Amino acid sequence: MEKVELFLIPDITFSDPPKFREYLIENYNPAQVVHDLTIIVGITKYDKIDFFKALQSFGFTIVRNLGSVRHMKFDSDGGPLECYVTHDTDTGVVIFYTNYRKTREEEIPKIREFLGSDANTYYLFFKPRLMKEIAEELIDKYENLEITAFTARRLSNSRFESQIRPKYERTISYWGSDGREALQELGYQYGVLPSRFVVHIPGTIKFTVDDEGLFTFAEGDLNILFEILEKAVNESRRTIDAYNSSSFKVLPVKTARRSFNIPSSTPVSIQLQEKMEFHDMKEFKNKLNKEYTIVDFIAKEGSLFLSSDVVSKSGFQFRIKADENHIRMFPADEMIFSEFMKFYEFILQSIDPIAELVV
Repeated sequence: MEKVELFLIPDITFSDPPKFREYLIENYNPAQVVHDLTIIVGITKYDKIDFFKALQSFGFTIVRNLGSVRHMKFDSDGGPLECYVTHDTDTGVVIFYTNYRKTREEEIPKIREFLGSDANTYYLFFKPRLMKEIAEELIDKYENLEITAFTARRLSNSRFESQIRPKYERTISYWGSDGREALQELGYQYGVLPSRFVVHIPGTIKFTVDDEGLFTFAEGDLNILFEILEKAVNESRRTIDAYNSSSFKVLPVKTARRSFNIPSSTPVSIQLQEKMEFHDMKEFKNKLNKEYTIVDFIAKEGSLFLSSDVVSKSGFQFRIKADENHIRMFPADEMIFSEFMKFYEFILQSIDPIAELVV
């Protein structure tokens, strides 16, 4: 088996996560490292102490404490995984850095498994519109930029302009040295939005980014990649604010004859940029039913009103109410952060790629 060692960071103390990124920009040398640098971005409701406790409960151990950075290790039957991990207290963003090889089935399996299973943590997905903006900004800024591969998708009800069969849902995977032109052409003709792309700016940088918060850096100016990462970090502030706006309470009520409790919940509200109409309800119900168990689904025509009780695969229960412009998620108990993130991701991937959280 090929021996892999984590890229070396000396025993110095970093005051915050940005300082660690500044250090990498100045000192990381791909030529001295086996395999590309993989950066995995997540978001958590834990504070710093509880987040690292959760990682340790999952099976990670701390090798070194470097201030705001932890050098961590996970031992498994498939071999060890080592990484550096940061937690940003202000935004809830957590970042894993490693040069251990990815597998064909999963991206750094144990990190992804943790992000997908912990109730208070989730991977920081990039909204389809953000991916589109990132690609356009890079193309406008760098004349010699090459996109050598990409994946792009379109929802059947997308309002993004499409010249060819606009009502069809589609996914396009493309490999070719003319990917820059192809992405723009296919975006115009078929109305698809990028979910993953490989960028090569000769003499400057080569990297990959996907919409599940994963970067792969091969060579070049790491600062360019971190500028993209900063866009996602800024988005995370809105995500945390929206989550914090939701609540579940049991209110005691007392009458002359008896006392009882009434559950009360404040919803998370998602604003739709693509108006939902009554004829969309059958497709919406079918998509929802693929990811959740739905009970008492009601949709009324006219001024659209939709209501349904919903149960996730893990058993979390909530109710959704919707009109033409909003979908509201009412928790039936205390809101679970990962379930909130999964539902918002479902809306973006299946219903409206430019939906926004209301804060």
